[in-house]
Amino acid sequence: MPTAALSLPHRPAEEGMFAEVAQSDGVGGGLMARFRAVHDSRAAYNTLHSLESILAVATYGTATVGGNTVTGISHWADDAPQELLAVLGCRRDPWTGLHRAPSERTLRRVLAGVDGDELDRQTCRYLGGQAAIGEFGEFGEGQASERCVETAEIEDVAAHLRVGMGVERETRRARQRARQRPDPAGVLAGGAADGKALRGARHGEEHGPQLLSLLHHTRGVVLGQRRIADKTSEVPELAPLLLDALACGDIAVVTVDALHTVRETARHLSEDLGLYYVMILKENQPKALAAAMLALAGGTDAAHERAATGHTDLDKGHGRRERRTIRTAAADGIDFPHAAQVFRIVRQVAETGGPGVSKEVAYGITNAPPDVAGPAHLGIYVRRHWTVENREHYVRDRTYREDECQARTGQLPHVLACLRNLVLGAFRQKDHANIAHARRHYTHVPQRLLALFNL
Repeated sequence: MPTAALSLPHRPAEEGMFAEVAQSDGVGGGLMARFRAVHDSRAAYNTLHSLESILAVATYGTATVGGNTVTGISHWADDAPQELLAVLGCRRDPWTGLHRAPSERTLRRVLAGVDGDELDRQTCRYLGGQAAIGEFGEFGEGQASERCVETAEIEDVAAHLRVGMGVERETRRARQRARQRPDPAGVLAGGAADGKALRGARHGEEHGPQLLSLLHHTRGVVLGQRRIADKTSEVPELAPLLLDALACGDIAVVTVDALHTVRETARHLSEDLGLYYVMILKENQPKALAAAMLALAGGTDAAHERAATGHTDLDKGHGRRERRTIRTAAADGIDFPHAAQVFRIVRQVAETGGPGVSKEVAYGITNAPPDVAGPAHLGIYVRRHWTVENREHYVRDRTYREDECQARTGQLPHVLACLRNLVLGAFRQKDHANIAHARRHYTHVPQRLLALFNL
């Protein structure tokens, strides 16, 4: 993949391995252009380091092993090569001619003063404008070559996915699974909305900041994120979040959990935005839940499958066997905005070779008619809703130790979460499935690290 970067008029092009990068101007949708669009609230006399260079250093530090905190980012910046610091726009000392990275104190102070919501908008729009290698790579749109899983043909794998003599295991398995279990025709692009608390940033009796985000189902990039105002819930923040997210990606279906299953959200998605919704029904909508249970009570699963209102999916992996059975019915007479169908999903999970079986039943409602979203489609949308937990929240908690990060000054917790989303999105765009592996892959090779973003 060609390397691109930013070279401002007052930053001379460097010689060496980054010479070609420094001569290219990353205007338009480049990351540095997005960083420059973020408002800098500092006084003019207190700007030894530009805001875009500080954000760039923090982003690249977050992408490396150990960059879970401001201290870890600062340690990486202290050891970063001069050529890389030059491309990131770090200040050049007029006496020594060396580029100086911002100190830990500067990073902490400046990042705490950045508007997190504004930074989220800019970074999400950057990710929305980037083509994913897995979608538009050398193997064709949405396709992966069979040779990717053949050790003898390992040289045919894209360079950024090679690891020694092998390929990233999780990426290889994801591609193999996509070939073995293709989606049915007509599956629409969707986004999953869910909130997350930054528990490590809590102060005394006060709760930590709450962030609501929308994750693209298949691309795995965050299309939008907003901080939830204190003493409020996620529900009123979903509408402004969707306005920002729709500018970052083309989605047609929005999936939410039971907390967001409210009438106003359903009306807004249908009438104002023209989107399909897939919502889970629980006790917060007792009348709709009771009506759905009544509509779906009759008949057998086999009868529903024969009538094209049912579908059964079997899956095996991660040491367990899973059976998901879904049946649908028309939402006739159910008082819920623009409701077209209700559905019931029964999940039965057992350990591979084990005797025990757990069973879970969930009810839902959607405004998508049967010719747009049949039982198999609805099952996919409901399952993909959990990508926001598996591919964003879980990774930030386990790989980045977000809940252990005790940064709590000003906007710092929000900004660090935003940078983690940016890095995760960049890794996903490069077709990495294992984020911990991806961080190791980019940490010690500056050329790889610089190619991670379009500066």
